[in-house]
Amino acid sequence: MWNNAPGNQPPAPKSNYTAYEDFKPAQAPSTQQHAPNGSANLGPGLTLRGELSGQEDVYLDCKVEGPINFGGNRVTVGKNSVVTGDVVAREAVLHGKLSGDLRAHDRVEVKNGGALVGDLVTGRISIEEGAYFKGHIEVDPSSKPIRGDLGTILKSGSQS
Repeated sequence: MWNNAPGNQPPAPKSNYTAYEDFKPAQAPSTQQHAPNGSANLGPGLTLRGELSGQEDVYLDCKVEGPINFGGNRVTVGKNSVVTGDVVAREAVLHGKLSGDLRAHDRVEVKNGGALVGDLVTGRISIEEGAYFKGHIEVDPSSKPIRGDLGTILKSGSQS
């Protein structure tokens, strides 16, 4: 009844369709936070050693060892970030870990899961439930924008 011997089968119908045309790999939902528009973004695959400075907002999601100076701009420390060194910025948002002194003339936010071990000088502060802070806080709402080189700023801050 059925003859399945090789050579006795009819040819397969011809088609231009391939199974790969409809295949699109599923996109995993992103759990990484992204930098706001106009910010530099340093991702989790980086380890930086030395002074980091600039004239634009920065989003750090990496390991940084050394001072960070973005005096007139915003520094965001992402959830994957571990920063060891002093930070000078206009404002700072901590989702990750910072071990060092932080000077932000406008405001500081330590988010749930964020950690700051060091002294803090700022105009305004917000520490969410679930955040960790160990150090001294000086809130000075009349603080002026921080400009200049990092060495001068840190020396003047340590004399007070």
